[in-house]
Amino acid sequence: MNIHRSGISSREFGFQIEEKACEYLQRNQYRILRRNYFSRYGEIDIIAFDEKTLVFVEVRYRKEGALLSPAESIDSRKIRKLRLTIRDFISKHSAIAGEITGIRTDLCAVSGSGERLEFRLTKGIIDF
Repeated sequence: MNIHRSGISSREFGFQIEEKACEYLQRNQYRILRRNYFSRYGEIDIIAFDEKTLVFVEVRYRKEGALLSPAESIDSRKIRKLRLTIRDFISKHSAIAGEITGIRTDLCAVSGSGERLEFRLTKGIIDF
């Protein structure tokens, strides 16, 4: 899939970036459980397992030369929303608890365009 922003909506572009992020995570041994989990608090882009750790992945795209890096674009408001949404997911999916040894929030930073997307994974961006 060649990723170009022109001619498609921001939502569709974001979906394509998340699709590529899923492929990247799978190549790095993550097992995708769910995408685009919505609650009244916010959205989690990707929920996956990294071995027995339940991982909530925030995907952030920035084009080359952007003023803020993907990590810098996650402010305290976003962190608060992520924490609440994660707690919501865990409370509604308590059956998963027996399968996991821990939880973690990772950042999958995506940059570039077209065929040349670059991925950078930062593990444990939020403390619980």
